[in-house]
Amino acid sequence: MKKKIKIIIGIAAVIIATVVFFTMKTLNPDTSLSNLNLKDLSGKQISTKELLNKPLIINYWATWCAPCREELPYFEELSAQYKDKVNIVLISDEDKKVIENFKNKNNYSLNFLVSDKKLDISIRPVTSVYNEKGELVSQKTGAISNDELLEIIKKL
Repeated sequence: MKKKIKIIIGIAAVIIATVVFFTMKTLNPDTSLSNLNLKDLSGKQISTKELLNKPLIINYWATWCAPCREELPYFEELSAQYKDKVNIVLISDEDKKVIENFKNKNNYSLNFLVSDKKLDISIRPVTSVYNEKGELVSQKTGAISNDELLEIIKKL
């Protein structure tokens, strides 16, 4: 009987540890700038240092992600309005042609970048805010509202 209880406790501990690990990974994805290998839609290699001449907002998104598509008009509007204060880029690991078609179809002028490697982000969108030194200062997993985005920009 004691052996069965120990086995049950061991199995429960493994399950709990697994849930905690995946929850932490989902809610706190690795969005370190050093892990990125980016190209613009013309195929030019983009260094994250090029983007850090002012605060940087990165939205990790995908064309198949409905909440991502819903928030893009906010990014479009605020990117134009605050282009002198902040760099806003959108990063996806989808095929370049898929992103180009999406951008052209929706008539976006946003800075879409393509990651050369699969992003280690299980839930999208994720919006990450970095200061000029490349330090992560804020991050939100899930859709962001226009008001939330505006508040972030005003604090920079």
